[in-house]
Amino acid sequence: MKKLIFLFFLILSSCTSEGEQKLIPKDDFTKIHGEVLVVESYYQLKYRSVGIYKDSLKSSIDKLLKKFGYTFEQYERTYDYYAIRQKEFQQINSELIESFNRKKL
Repeated sequence: MKKLIFLFFLILSSCTSEGEQKLIPKDDFTKIHGEVLVVESYYQLKYRSVGIYKDSLKSSIDKLLKKFGYTFEQYERTYDYYAIRQKEFQQINSELIESFNRKKL
């Protein structure tokens, strides 16, 4: 029974660390997330209805992620990771706001 419990925790810990290895590094995620927000804003302003631009937005984001060498699944996983770590996510968003303010878009 002890061996079974040990094996269960070993498998569980290996799955967790494997999933975290597939996360986009924080610096890259910050840059990518900023660009994703700009692309989303563009589509929202131009088309207004998500149903109209959903596929085009996904395609644009896929191209953006490919440019950085990542997949949409990695972006989603990283987004979810930071979404439950609010302090870190707020820090990323604060950095983006400061960056946008410096650029005065």
